Amino acid sequence: MYELGMYDKLSKSYILSKDESHRIEMTKKAVKFCNTLKRKGVHYDYCISHEEASGCVDYSEWNDVLGENYAVGKNLFVQERKGEKKKYLVITDSSKQVDLKALKEELDCRKLEFVSPSDMESLINATPGNVSIFNLIYDENKEIELIIDEDLLEADEIAFHPLYNGMSIFMPLRECFNFLATIGRSAEVMAIPVKNEEKVLIKQ
Repeated sequence: MYELGMYDKLSKSYILSKDESHRIEMTKKAVKFCNTLKRKGVHYDYCISHEEASGCVDYSEWNDVLGENYAVGKNLFVQERKGEKKKYLVITDSSKQVDLKALKEELDCRKLEFVSPSDMESLINATPGNVSIFNLIYDENKEIELIIDEDLLEADEIAFHPLYNGMSIFMPLRECFNFLATIGRSAEVMAIPVKNEEKVLIKQ
């Protein structure tokens, strides 16, 4: 894990670019959040720094440490297109292509759509590619229902961004529920439907 003092000294040694300043400030924010998790008794096993990710990160270069039975959390922030516009944060494995139409039926709600970047920022202080279970700390009105894929129960570790998509922490799912307890939240664990692979028919 990074030592904050290193960044403070670095920032004073030369003029930083906008991207460098952003990375330093966001890393400080992530480290502060990780320390908060520890103080609240929420444990994670590994913390990895990497390039800022717009999608799911490839952690294969760390497999010697991580092993192979881990899941990369995919976080889908969706809402009903009409009506009450109920909002859901759906967490599943990165390898899954979620069938939103089938998920709508499972949740017994209206047609689902992705929350816009502007609404995402105002609701959970996040931008696309930088959403995780931890952003629920900003959902003070508890508008968002959390849905966790039951397949994640089989993974030893799950990777999440600690409020910054340039870092990832790995924790068992039980610690996710430990975190939720600290903010007075719960989750529904269910089977998340996936899209069927379309088969292309070729005429002979």
